[in-house]
Amino acid sequence: MAAIGHLLCGKNENCEGIAKTALSQLSSSIDTFAERAVSFLSGDFTHDALTFGPFCARVLLENSCAALVGRLDSFRMLYLSEFQTQPEYEHGKRAKSAFSWTGDVIPEEKQQQQLWNLDHDLSKISRALFSKHLDHLYWKPAVERMLDYSSQHDSDPLLTEIRSLDADNFISTVRGKSIQLYSTLSKGVHWEFFTSALVFDETTVKSAIRDTCLLVSQLGLASHFIPTAYASLPHSDALGTYKSFREELA
Repeated sequence: MAAIGHLLCGKNENCEGIAKTALSQLSSSIDTFAERAVSFLSGDFTHDALTFGPFCARVLLENSCAALVGRLDSFRMLYLSEFQTQPEYEHGKRAKSAFSWTGDVIPEEKQQQQLWNLDHDLSKISRALFSKHLDHLYWKPAVERMLDYSSQHDSDPLLTEIRSLDADNFISTVRGKSIQLYSTLSKGVHWEFFTSALVFDETTVKSAIRDTCLLVSQLGLASHFIPTAYASLPHSDALGTYKSFREELA
């Protein structure tokens, strides 16, 4: 199977120290759960697919976003990795500084807040993966570069979805889709159904898995067109890895 962990975590063989440890761990986890998730797409809809499929897809979604957070904000990754090695870290107690879906991935920011304002306190400017500022500084320019590169270097039909992306709306679309997928997959993980009429069917589970795989692979590819992203792959390598993974979802 294509190494989707490589696409999300980058070229970690050139990393050293804590960053190498963190990215290697995330890459291994992403590959493991992506492989299981994708296997449920092509096989018969078994009880394992119903009960374990949403879990695999949610781990893939969360760990992929965590890897991207770490590559764009290295301090966040280094701090979390180092803290978890300290004696003060307790497995049975949630740390206030722990990685959080809301805060690290989905921003806690007012929808109408101005992007640039003299009165903004630095501590209150969201550095969440899908925040307005990261969209402006990282994602929009990256998607524009990705679209230019792919149009000039590769006409493969596997890139049809990539070429249809809109840089201006990319992150707002991704943010909405991520929230929806996280909610859907969480219901499969926590099994919060009180009537059999709401239990997931084959279409729901397989659609959620496939949408998660597409979402994180597109984010992973775009991340390598961010000049300051840590451990980035050469553009041709990133594109090749994306196409290999995308082919397995066909």
